Order: sequence, then C-alpha cells, then structure tokens
Amino acid sequence: MASASSLPESARGACVLWCVPDEASTVRYVGEAAMSVTNEALHDRFLDLADLPVEGSVVDLGCGAGPALAAFARRHPEAQLIGFDRAVESLAKARDRLRKHGGCVKLTSADLREKLPLEDASVDAVVSSNLLECLPEPALLLREVHRVLRPGGRMVLSHSDFDSLVVSGAPVELDRKILHAFADDAPPWMDSSDGRMGRKLPGLVDASPLARTHVETLVTHSTELAGHAARRIGDVRGALRSTALRGSGRVDTVEVEEWYEAVQQAAADGRFFFAETAVVVAARRP
Repeated sequence: MASASSLPESARGACVLWCVPDEASTVRYVGEAAMSVTNEALHDRFLDLADLPVEGSVVDLGCGAGPALAAFARRHPEAQLIGFDRAVESLAKARDRLRKHGGCVKLTSADLREKLPLEDASVDAVVSSNLLECLPEPALLLREVHRVLRPGGRMVLSHSDFDSLVVSGAPVELDRKILHAFADDAPPWMDSSDGRMGRKLPGLVDASPLARTHVETLVTHSTELAGHAARRIGDVRGALRSTALRGSGRVDTVEVEEWYEAVQQAAADGRFFFAETAVVVAARRP
C-alpha cells in the first residue's frame, strides 16, 4: 500500500471511454501495457484536469521522486513546480529529475499532517496520488488545499482502491482472504491505512470547502504477470509476509506463499488476469 513519506511512482491494448455527462464522471481503461513506472496515464489526467496557466504554479503533495512534476514540466516549461514529501532521499531524486526545468522549482521536506508551508491563495493547482489513506485526518489536508489555492484554482487527487483489486489464479477463498488482508494491512511505518480510500475520495471532497467538478476511474489491467501487475503482486506478497512475521495480520506466511505460487502457476498456464482501479477526483476553489 502507499506510503505518506514516499509515494510510489506507480499507482496501489486500446482505450475504451464511457462518459456520463450529467454526473461529470468517466471510466477509462488502460490496456495491456498497464501503468508504467512513471504512470503516464494518470499524469496525463492530472495535466488535463489541473488546467494550469502557462506560467502557473502547481503543488504535488507527496511528490516522491517527482514523476508527476516532471510531466507538468514537459507540458509547461515555464511553470513553477512545488513538491512536498517527507522522504529526503526521494526529494533528492526529484531535484535531479527536474534540474533542467526552465521555471522555478521548490522541493521541500514536509509533514503533510500539518499546515502546508504555503501562503493563502498562492498557487494555481494542487495534485496528489495515493496520499490520503496515509493521513489520520484527510479532511484537514483538503481544508489546507482550499486555503492555498487561488480562487478558481484546481485540485486533482487520485487514489487506488486497494479493496477492489482483481487477481485471477489462486483458489477463490484463498484469493479473497489474501486480497482483503492486503487492503486492510496497516504496516507500522504508516500513520494511517485505508484500503477503501479510493471509493471514499468523492465524498471526502464533497465534504470539504472545495467544489467537486469531475470524477473518473482509471482501470489498469493485464493478462501477463509483468510490469505494474507483477509489482503489485509483489507488494501484496511482501506486505503480508512482513505482517505475518510480526505475528499479526489475518494470514500466515504459508497461505501467502500458497497464493503467490498459485498466481505464478496461473501466469505460466495462461490463466492470469489482474486489474486495479484508481479513482480520480477534480475540484476547484470557488
């Protein structure tokens, strides 16, 4: 699952688009290539929905090594890029990644549970991915986003819904047990954990001072145990093994390895399928 201190650069064939205009909602399917390590599909949506002015300012909360900010830099070479993350090593990677950007770059270590180190009404856009589940009080951060956005400024949040992961390969009951355990897993290094945060995102935004303007889902899927699918399967195995070895959790290491071996066998037999859904919500400051 995601980390508040260092968010992953990846998210927790052809595209098909289905829209419900009355609800301003969209479902997008990202095909066999899935989401790459830099997660281009998600960052493209950030760029489109943030609608950043040519020389505007964008803040990435939990920027990690800076892939989302790099996407903004490519489209807006004069934009002001601001990133906050708790992990100093990730910020160092972000500085290296953005070193050739023509506009101002400010990357700062910050505790996102606290007040953001920004002036009122000072930025044009705020983006963030897989962060809110890591915060004990996500509503506080949304109020801070409202404070720092200029009137009319945009916020775009995304969050994987870990409790809706789809994996085909292991026996049904074992598969359900493993995936639900992963969604509920709370590693000791996380301040908070909520595997159902993706589906809660629209409601949290509606309860904030911001005005929600758009909701969509990005679904990445694969029939091969490779790329993002392989990384996420590895996340599940690693997280649950670690929890089991601490003597907690709902599954033991034997069950974890049984599930993992069944998934690998399904991939070898051509029976593997994986899907992960990310919820994307856009809002503006009235």
